Amino acid sequence: MKISENTVIYRQSWCIILLLAVFWLGSCASDQLPEPIMADCGVEEPTYTVDIKEIIDVSCAYSGCHLDSSPGRFDSYSGLLPYLEDNTFRQRVLIQRGDPTTGMPPNFAPSSRPINLTSEELTIIECWLEAGFPE
Repeated sequence: MKISENTVIYRQSWCIILLLAVFWLGSCASDQLPEPIMADCGVEEPTYTVDIKEIIDVSCAYSGCHLDSSPGRFDSYSGLLPYLEDNTFRQRVLIQRGDPTTGMPPNFAPSSRPINLTSEELTIIECWLEAGFPE
């Protein structure tokens, strides 16, 4: 039985389409952000002054970021408060943290600044937010 040239081309076309579809669908699966962390806060409630200010100063409130050029001035509790109240801080730091552009700190932070918070810092921030972000 002889297979026509059109049949061969037809089969090859379908194979190519199928491979492209699998590749395209597979590439979307890797775009997922990490799940938000669920901290075990225990009985301690972090405060801005004692626990959070240092993390913010090192990771957020420096020249070229949330001190003079990005929206929000995070060198004080009052400067950070609007972003806490509207949930933007939680969204960007905890929920979108794996996104290289919208997650905070961003991947394009200067080499002298962290591009990721440690798991301990994330836990402290989560507990602080859950406690109502006390000053």
